Amino acid sequence: MTGSSIDNSQFRRILTRNVALPLGLSVLSAGVFVAIIAYLVNVLSWVEHSQRVIGSATEVSRLVSEMETGMRGYLIAGDESFLGPYVVSKPKVEAEMDSLVKLVDDNPAQVDRLTRVRRAHAEWIKFTEEMIERRRTGQDVTESVRSGRGKILTDDMRGQFNAFIANETAMLQERNQNARSVTTWSVGFYLLFTLIVGGTLAAFGRRELVRLSDSYSEVLSHEAEHNAELRHQGWLRNGQAELAAKSAGLHTLEALAPAVLDQVVNYLGGTVAAMYVRSDDGVLRRIGAFGFSNDEERAKVIAPGASLTSQAANENRLLTVKELPEDYLKVASSLGETAPREVVIAPFANFGKVKGVLEIGFLHGVRERDIEFLKLINPAVGASVAAVVYRQRLQDALSETQALNEELQVQQEELRTANEELEEQSRALEESQTSLENQQAELEQTNDQLAEQALNLDMKNAALTEAQEQLRARALELERASRYKSEFLANMSHELRTPLNSSLILAKLLADNVPGNLNEEQVRFAQTIYSAGNDLLHLINDILDISKVEAGKLELLPEDLPLRRTVEGLGRTFEPLAKQKNLSFSVTIEPNVPATIRTDRQRLEQVLKNLLSNAVKFTEQGAVSLHVGATDEGWVQFSVSDSGIGIAPDQQERIFEAFHQADGTTSRRFGGTGLGL
Repeated sequence: MTGSSIDNSQFRRILTRNVALPLGLSVLSAGVFVAIIAYLVNVLSWVEHSQRVIGSATEVSRLVSEMETGMRGYLIAGDESFLGPYVVSKPKVEAEMDSLVKLVDDNPAQVDRLTRVRRAHAEWIKFTEEMIERRRTGQDVTESVRSGRGKILTDDMRGQFNAFIANETAMLQERNQNARSVTTWSVGFYLLFTLIVGGTLAAFGRRELVRLSDSYSEVLSHEAEHNAELRHQGWLRNGQAELAAKSAGLHTLEALAPAVLDQVVNYLGGTVAAMYVRSDDGVLRRIGAFGFSNDEERAKVIAPGASLTSQAANENRLLTVKELPEDYLKVASSLGETAPREVVIAPFANFGKVKGVLEIGFLHGVRERDIEFLKLINPAVGASVAAVVYRQRLQDALSETQALNEELQVQQEELRTANEELEEQSRALEESQTSLENQQAELEQTNDQLAEQALNLDMKNAALTEAQEQLRARALELERASRYKSEFLANMSHELRTPLNSSLILAKLLADNVPGNLNEEQVRFAQTIYSAGNDLLHLINDILDISKVEAGKLELLPEDLPLRRTVEGLGRTFEPLAKQKNLSFSVTIEPNVPATIRTDRQRLEQVLKNLLSNAVKFTEQGAVSLHVGATDEGWVQFSVSDSGIGIAPDQQERIFEAFHQADGTTSRRFGGTGLGL
């Protein structure tokens, strides 16, 4: 293990001591506190139980007192109203007695006391009922009262209740005292134990953490170096990406060279630069310059071996030139001229073959990262130059192919004329054959003449066969030329759409008449131009798509597509069109549809726009709807429905053929080319 790495066993030991042990101590603490809380909850439940027992016993005692008071009032006054408390409290006493028995069923002594109380209460009730009955019948109750029997029974019940309540109160106090003692001792012992263990862990942990901190400092220094390298690589990749972005879509060397020089010089901090393209014979031709002085407009062509630039191209090796002479190269600006301090000559190649050279001058010293960046972009610049050169050659080949196609058409016409002559001769021969059959007798006399004519016919047939072979070869060449034409059209999408889109933008600006400097007729003319241009753009798009299909260039570019945003965008596009025709337009997306799908955005929108456009176009009244749902097989299903004219079953296959619609009236009434589907 190196000195910059961290001892894993040491780290685990520190982790165990400073994390696991405190964690264990925390778990132990939680266990202790849970146990204390559980104990206190148990004690609290018993305290609550005792309080309920005491409260219930007190309530029974109160109810018995009310019964005794009501009975005495009735015996003295003889008024039935005094028996109200007696009658009301009697069933309550029985209910409270039952509740008390259930509450103290775990304490036999208390249950025994309640049993004696219930017996005494039953005897008192019996005595009281006798006294009340005698008072109602008008008998004398004085002697019974003087005997003191009722008082004896009442005092016995009160004594038993007082003993019962006193016992519950004593148990309540004992439980409270036990809870305080256990809690105090437990918390004190735990705090002492925690202080001892925590102090020990802190002492050992600090010492280990200091050592670990030193190890981490070394690791962090290595991380800083690694981050610096990542930033350097990011700088290189960013410059490469910016160069690729600026070079994309440029189809001529005259357009490519300024873009490459501008990006490279500005990114590296150079001041002057030139770009050369190497031909097959090794000659370097300058196709772009940056920051040149007017005096430097020379040496646009460099012969092989004539300079360091040519030497770098021959050896495919990057050269750095320092301590330049005063007259080597001048950097021009509006304030004056100066000479660069150092120059880098960097050849660029494609598949190992040098395609040209970049020559860059710096007022400061050339940095190592500048050299590395130039080496990094070498393949990209070489590939871009090779692609532009190849495109120019392909354009030349296309021109030659068009000329050949015209020549083939002329030859085909000549062959067609010759073929007609041969057919005419064949018909004449057939007529002669018929005449010979009718004149069988004359055949014997003219046999020699007929043999000579047959020989001539064989020679003509041979010539006809040879002409047909030539015609077949010419037809193959014509088919090849037609395919070249289709491939050319399939690749002309940008060249055709760009000027037309520019014209549409300008026509739309004129039609909007924001400055208000056009009259109504001029605005109407601009709107007509914009409408006609849009129709032409749609037709060109359809023709280009068909050309791409014919040329086999129709490609799918799948990407992760946000489904809801795309569908809602289509809704916003077609909703105004539907409103113009007073149609109801709705977009429905089921909840189980995924948020994104992987597909070709352009082709998906092209299909949906075609279907929605047809639905709006062919619907005079009613509604048009787009429904998006998920199938059981995991696909996303798009459904476009409308209340329009519909398509007859026998026409549903025909409309998917190019330049076909449902019938002739559809094109006359609604327009269109039949290319979309």
